[in-house]
Amino acid sequence: MMVSKSTESWRPRTHVHLHDATVWGILWVAQAIVGCTLDEKGSSSGDSAAVEQTSTASAGTELAPNPLSGATGSTPRQQAAGRSVAPGSAGASAGRSGSPATPLVHGGPPALTSTAGTPAAGVGGLNAEPAQMRDCTAVQWENPGMVPDPKLVPVAADGGTTKKPFEQNAGMEEYGYEMHEFLFTGSSPAYTSRMMVRRPSDPAKFSGTVFVEWYNVSGGIDFAVLWANSREYFMREGHVFVGVSAQAVGADALKEYDATRYAAIDHPGDTAAADIFSQAGVALRTQTETLLGPCMPVQATIALGQSQSGGRLTSYVNSTQNNAKVYDGIMIHSGGEPSSADPTVPVFVVNTMSEGNGSRSDSAHLVKWVVAGATHNDERVTTRGMDLPTASEIGAIECANPLNQFPSYRAYNRALDWLHRWVRKGEKPPAGMPFEVQGRNLRTDSSGNVLGGVRTPHIQAPFATYGFDNGPASSADVVALLACGLGGTTIPFSASELLELYPTHEDYVQKVTAAADEAVSKGYFLQTDRDEVVKEAIAAPIPQ
Repeated sequence: MMVSKSTESWRPRTHVHLHDATVWGILWVAQAIVGCTLDEKGSSSGDSAAVEQTSTASAGTELAPNPLSGATGSTPRQQAAGRSVAPGSAGASAGRSGSPATPLVHGGPPALTSTAGTPAAGVGGLNAEPAQMRDCTAVQWENPGMVPDPKLVPVAADGGTTKKPFEQNAGMEEYGYEMHEFLFTGSSPAYTSRMMVRRPSDPAKFSGTVFVEWYNVSGGIDFAVLWANSREYFMREGHVFVGVSAQAVGADALKEYDATRYAAIDHPGDTAAADIFSQAGVALRTQTETLLGPCMPVQATIALGQSQSGGRLTSYVNSTQNNAKVYDGIMIHSGGEPSSADPTVPVFVVNTMSEGNGSRSDSAHLVKWVVAGATHNDERVTTRGMDLPTASEIGAIECANPLNQFPSYRAYNRALDWLHRWVRKGEKPPAGMPFEVQGRNLRTDSSGNVLGGVRTPHIQAPFATYGFDNGPASSADVVALLACGLGGTTIPFSASELLELYPTHEDYVQKVTAAADEAVSKGYFLQTDRDEVVKEAIAAPIPQ
């Protein structure tokens, strides 16, 4: 985490080795910066919608223009650490045509299984029933949109030449989770793609809710961004998490990773992506025991997408969900807003400083949070990409400013848990405050931190400035220009600044505790995350 007993462990870094920023991370941020949308022929179009910051300490004073973006540049604190590059909006990446159909790969049952114990669940989730009281009766689901039910084939855990799936697998043993991979085939349209299921080994720990993430493919591969950010939340609450290879570019990349394991994959192109995603959701309802095992009745399915896949999910809400009627709730993270002011199912929109306030207001079925301190990409997501099988080191990436270390995932945990409760129990999340703005600029306080938005302890009792601009240490470093783009910045306060804010360590702990308690009371923080933040504050060397 950002604070610990060792000062070195919480200080941000201005360079990132590839064990921190893998190839997918470079490509993902690269597309995000240029706002590029690839069609199936490889042409591109896009726009840039950078959001700027201005300090309340110098209200009315315009920041120097950023020559690379045409937008205003960084705050004075950021300029002191080095020039930064204003990010553009993330673009959607469409896939390419798949290869001719090949026979399905048959194998034994998946076996990436752990029997390790599960830590105590956080208070945020709906408690699973004890095993002796659990009702294993399958939930009757009528498939109101008459979406076709695909054929499922399990993929052996040790199948193919790589003998492992293309997926993140860190942390599951600690929580007693296992991973199962399936290929699924439909005829309308004709396709074969894959889904990855993560579930508790003990059915009694299942919450009844399945989160289904549309893989982000901006880097040319499948990447479950929300799993990377919040995997501890999903597992401690007993949720099932499924990743779906909805788009051709990700599905085809699986064949490049392991041509034997994924020989049967045949994606017809991204005009079929929404149907593929719908049919994956249908299979979770109609073939539950095949996908999840016995005594795992599904009470609700919730769709997720971030950035590029969030944009795809926005289109799904606009054009597909009303007819398909597959998902019970949807989270669009950093990927736009629905065209309807009142969607037909609960939709939770989450934006960061990089995207700004947006234009939609809350309604009966729409809630939007903009999270202060959060950026489109950050160090946590970049680092966790190293868990993908293709991660390898190619050298250091020098950023002008350290990547953002703001723990945005804790606000996301609460948003995910609210969506779970909203769908299951009708408990609507609290409204989020908008960012304060001055013209097109986000207003900041004298420390350079944004004002307004959903506020959590690291913003209310900060030890650093969290900005959204970043760029390369050298303007000639094209790779760093791409990799640092939407990663945000962390600029630590000096020893004197910390002492001015927090005269004693006890004062710092008290202010963090008060901020954490306030975030819990407002519905922006889970109690579990509150307790972790307070422990970190107690251990932190603040003031120095």
